[in-house]
Amino acid sequence: MPTFDIDRERINLFHVGFEYIFSEYFDQDELFQDLNPYYDPDQYRFAVPADEIDDITSRLEDAYYDPVLVEDLEPYCVVKEKYTKHADILRESVATWERRGNLFFLLPDELTVTEAIEAGATPIEDTEFIVGL
Repeated sequence: MPTFDIDRERINLFHVGFEYIFSEYFDQDELFQDLNPYYDPDQYRFAVPADEIDDITSRLEDAYYDPVLVEDLEPYCVVKEKYTKHADILRESVATWERRGNLFFLLPDELTVTEAIEAGATPIEDTEFIVGL
Protein backbone atom coordinates (compact mmCIF):
# COMPACT_ATOMS: atom_id res chain seq x y z
CA MET A 1 0.00 0.00 0.00
CA PRO A 2 1.46 3.42 -0.93
CA THR A 3 2.19 5.94 1.76
CA PHE A 4 2.08 9.68 1.41
CA ASP A 5 4.44 12.06 3.13
CA ILE A 6 2.67 15.33 3.68
CA ASP A 7 4.52 18.38 4.90
CA ARG A 8 2.28 19.79 7.56
CA GLU A 9 2.32 23.52 8.08
CA ARG A 10 3.49 24.36 11.57
CA ILE A 11 1.34 26.71 13.64
CA ASN A 12 2.65 28.04 16.95
CA LEU A 13 -0.06 28.43 19.59
CA PHE A 14 1.22 30.76 22.31
CA HIS A 15 0.20 30.22 25.93
CA VAL A 16 -0.74 33.65 27.29
CA GLY A 17 -2.61 33.81 30.58
CA PHE A 18 -5.55 31.41 30.49
CA GLU A 19 -5.61 30.95 26.73
CA TYR A 20 -3.60 30.09 23.66
CA ILE A 21 -3.38 32.66 20.90
CA PHE A 22 -2.36 32.26 17.29
CA SER A 23 -2.68 33.99 13.96
CA GLU A 24 -3.16 32.04 10.77
CA TYR A 25 -4.88 32.50 7.45
CA PHE A 26 -6.76 29.32 6.55
CA ASP A 27 -7.37 28.53 2.88
CA GLN A 28 -9.95 26.00 3.96
CA ASP A 29 -13.24 27.81 4.58
CA GLU A 30 -14.59 24.82 6.48
CA LEU A 31 -11.70 24.92 8.97
CA PHE A 32 -12.05 28.66 9.45
CA GLN A 33 -15.78 28.28 10.08
CA ASP A 34 -15.04 25.50 12.56
CA LEU A 35 -12.60 27.75 14.46
CA ASN A 36 -14.63 30.94 14.00
CA PRO A 37 -16.01 30.98 17.58
CA TYR A 38 -12.41 31.53 18.73
CA TYR A 39 -11.59 34.26 16.22
CA ASP A 40 -11.16 37.83 17.50
CA PRO A 41 -11.60 40.12 14.47
CA ASP A 42 -10.36 43.16 16.40
CA GLN A 43 -7.04 41.45 17.11
CA TYR A 44 -6.88 39.39 13.88
CA ARG A 45 -6.10 36.25 15.83
CA PHE A 46 -7.61 33.20 17.44
CA ALA A 47 -7.85 32.92 21.23
CA VAL A 48 -8.62 29.49 22.65
CA PRO A 49 -9.24 28.84 26.35
CA ALA A 50 -6.51 26.59 27.71
CA ASP A 51 -9.03 23.92 28.74
CA GLU A 52 -10.17 23.59 25.09
CA ILE A 53 -6.75 23.47 23.44
CA ASP A 54 -6.62 19.68 23.02
CA ASP A 55 -9.76 19.79 20.88
CA ILE A 56 -8.37 22.62 18.74
CA THR A 57 -5.01 20.94 18.19
CA SER A 58 -6.85 17.80 17.13
CA ARG A 59 -8.92 19.79 14.62
CA LEU A 60 -5.78 21.41 13.24
CA GLU A 61 -4.02 18.05 12.92
CA ASP A 62 -7.05 16.65 11.08
CA ALA A 63 -6.68 19.55 8.63
CA TYR A 64 -2.98 18.63 8.08
CA TYR A 65 -1.44 21.32 10.26
CA ASP A 66 1.24 20.79 12.88
CA PRO A 67 0.12 22.73 15.96
CA VAL A 68 2.90 23.42 18.47
CA LEU A 69 2.09 24.64 21.97
CA VAL A 70 4.59 27.34 22.92
CA GLU A 71 5.13 28.17 26.57
CA ASP A 72 8.32 30.26 26.24
CA LEU A 73 7.39 33.42 24.32
CA GLU A 74 10.80 35.10 24.50
CA PRO A 75 12.27 33.62 21.26
CA TYR A 76 9.27 35.02 19.37
CA CYS A 77 9.35 38.57 20.81
CA VAL A 78 11.07 41.61 19.36
CA VAL A 79 11.24 45.26 20.44
CA LYS A 80 11.28 48.45 18.42
CA GLU A 81 11.29 52.09 19.50
CA LYS A 82 7.79 53.53 19.34
CA TYR A 83 8.23 56.20 16.68
CA THR A 84 10.23 54.13 14.19
CA LYS A 85 9.01 52.31 11.10
CA HIS A 86 7.21 49.17 12.24
CA ALA A 87 4.10 48.63 10.04
CA ASP A 88 5.47 45.47 8.40
CA ILE A 89 6.27 43.94 11.79
CA LEU A 90 2.89 44.95 13.20
CA ARG A 91 1.08 43.36 10.26
CA GLU A 92 2.70 39.99 10.99
CA SER A 93 2.40 40.05 14.78
CA VAL A 94 0.18 37.83 16.90
CA ALA A 95 0.16 40.35 19.76
CA THR A 96 1.60 43.80 20.44
CA TRP A 97 2.00 45.96 23.50
CA GLU A 98 3.76 49.15 24.51
CA ARG A 99 6.02 49.92 27.42
CA ARG A 100 8.39 52.80 28.21
CA GLY A 101 8.45 54.22 24.69
CA ASN A 102 8.94 50.86 23.01
CA LEU A 103 6.68 48.58 21.01
CA PHE A 104 6.79 44.85 21.63
CA PHE A 105 5.74 42.27 19.07
CA LEU A 106 4.96 38.57 19.54
CA LEU A 107 5.62 37.02 16.14
CA PRO A 108 4.22 33.75 14.77
CA ASP A 109 7.44 31.95 13.85
CA GLU A 110 11.22 32.06 13.58
CA LEU A 111 11.20 33.35 9.99
CA THR A 112 9.08 36.36 10.94
CA VAL A 113 11.41 37.08 13.86
CA THR A 114 14.39 37.04 11.49
CA GLU A 115 12.60 39.39 9.07
CA ALA A 116 11.72 41.76 11.94
CA ILE A 117 15.35 41.85 13.07
CA GLU A 118 16.41 42.63 9.49
CA ALA A 119 13.86 45.49 9.58
CA GLY A 120 15.54 46.99 12.66
CA ALA A 121 13.82 45.25 15.58
CA THR A 122 15.80 43.84 18.50
CA PRO A 123 15.17 40.41 20.02
CA ILE A 124 13.72 40.94 23.48
CA GLU A 125 16.44 38.71 24.92
CA ASP A 126 19.01 41.33 23.80
CA THR A 127 17.30 44.08 25.83
CA GLU A 128 16.70 44.78 29.49
CA PHE A 129 13.01 43.97 28.99
CA ILE A 130 11.12 40.78 29.75
CA VAL A 131 8.03 39.39 28.09
CA GLY A 132 4.93 40.72 29.79
CA LEU A 133 1.63 40.84 27.99
